[in-house]
Amino acid sequence: MMDEPAEVADLIRDALDNAAIVARTDLKGTITFVNRKFCEISGYSREELLGANHRILRSGLHDSGFFREMYRAIAQGTVWHGEICNRRKNGEIYWVDTTIVPHFDPQGKLTSYTSVRFDITARKIAERDLRLNRSQLERAVNIDPLTDLPNRRCFQNYMERRIAEAGEASPLHLALLDIDAFKEINDTFGHDAGDQLLKIVAERLRAFSSDAVFIARLGGDEFAVVISDMQAAQANDLIHDVQEALRAPFSISDWQRHSTTSLGVAICPDHARDGESLFKRADIALYYAKDMGRDRCEVFRSEFQDSIDRRAELLDEIEAGLDDGQFAMNYQPIVNADPQEPVSLEALLRWQHPRLGTISPERFASGMNDPAIQAEIGLFVMQRVLSDFAAMRRQGLAIGRVALNLTNADLRSDTFSNRFFELCETLDIMPSDICMEVTEGMFLGRGTASMRARLTRLHSAGVEVALDDFGTGYASLTHLRQLPFDRLKIDRSFITNIMKSQEDLAIVRGIIGIAHSLGKRVTAEGVETADHAELLLRLGCDHLQGWHFAKATPTALLGDVLISMPALPPVGKAKRSAPPEDDTRLATLSGK
Repeated sequence: MMDEPAEVADLIRDALDNAAIVARTDLKGTITFVNRKFCEISGYSREELLGANHRILRSGLHDSGFFREMYRAIAQGTVWHGEICNRRKNGEIYWVDTTIVPHFDPQGKLTSYTSVRFDITARKIAERDLRLNRSQLERAVNIDPLTDLPNRRCFQNYMERRIAEAGEASPLHLALLDIDAFKEINDTFGHDAGDQLLKIVAERLRAFSSDAVFIARLGGDEFAVVISDMQAAQANDLIHDVQEALRAPFSISDWQRHSTTSLGVAICPDHARDGESLFKRADIALYYAKDMGRDRCEVFRSEFQDSIDRRAELLDEIEAGLDDGQFAMNYQPIVNADPQEPVSLEALLRWQHPRLGTISPERFASGMNDPAIQAEIGLFVMQRVLSDFAAMRRQGLAIGRVALNLTNADLRSDTFSNRFFELCETLDIMPSDICMEVTEGMFLGRGTASMRARLTRLHSAGVEVALDDFGTGYASLTHLRQLPFDRLKIDRSFITNIMKSQEDLAIVRGIIGIAHSLGKRVTAEGVETADHAELLLRLGCDHLQGWHFAKATPTALLGDVLISMPALPPVGKAKRSAPPEDDTRLATLSGK
């Protein structure tokens, strides 16, 4: 009869063999013992396992760091416990709750490891299913089932988080929008057609979604666009692009029509500092947009009523001024570094205000923020410049090119460029006689591809394109590769202190070098003195513009101004584009 300790050991072994997955390995991980349960769950026979390395079971789910930490523990004689995903012989994975026990000989030397595992695959599957169910529930609570966009609840939670983060440096723009003809479509074509339109609108809005732009359907035909981490100019451009995208025609069951949207915008912290108030301000602005005729965007402004009244008055005055002929163009010479080449001109808008006298655009810039006014002024400027240029030619003035400044409104549609080509043909002006100045800021953000295309069309026809105010604001070498331009204009802020500032001198020298290496020409603005002119010529600047030569002048006085302009400093061609090592004269000129 078996003694009691041996009988107990057999019972324990039998219980483990039926319940636990047991294996033993040497210090290198070579398997020296497996029980029946190990063979059953792994799919390997005992003969396949004995002598094989334990890595045969790795699923690939755990990284090397996981096993490194485990081996470090057991190599130090510590019992390790954790959950491991293994792979069966047939490729299926299974999970085991694992305890690994180190063994030592009588001298305390580590000799082997025994692992005891329990199958927890069913529990892991249940946990995964629970996570999926929670995810599905979360989706049902937060996602609109028709459009697959976040719903009002999700919108409110998002707004709470973003409002807490918003501030002067990172404003939050909330735009609410309604589909103007939604009720008409529903009443005329049925709710199925209305649902299709909602899906189309949602899909177009989704194209603008990003980390900084959150889109939601609030219910009915009302949607929300939340813009964070964008300054006003970028946010306004994006909102304009959203509205343009929703103006595109749509088809429902072989029926095509246009639909428009009205938008109301409020900004945190400018208009409100909590979500509820901000939503009310945006809703008021949306109501105002619809009340003013729909298909428009309005920014909340009731608390700035005085400013709005002044702006409205200014808009009226500008429109009246355009009708009454109060606007005219002055022209400032742009002098070629080669004295044999004719002088070019930059056209600058002036307003002969009946009360304020002659004022420049900086004085009435707020009125020009209105896109319609921008477009109207842009057309006026272009038409007047071409007309003036034709008159200059008839008077015998030797003019190289005339430059005019563009705004976003000039490139938002084909109206400007089409009219330009019509006038060129009517007035017998070559497109190459005209330079159009743009800034990099016009091509930031979404929706600029069509603007680039229109600028490229003008450039391909021969129009010279100048990149104005280079070095300020959004200066980017990417634009030097992507925009179709022929000339860089260095902003006057770098020229003003060039005689005293080595930093400005280095910047100007660098801009000229980059432009010339790209085959482009350079114009320096703000040339106030003869020393300015001489230094810039020695740096290799191609054209000079500033009060040293002449201020902006009415067309009637232009002929006399061109005759009386000071001559260029006597800098020979051999001395221009001075190499970096020949800085003695440059240092003298810059006062160093």
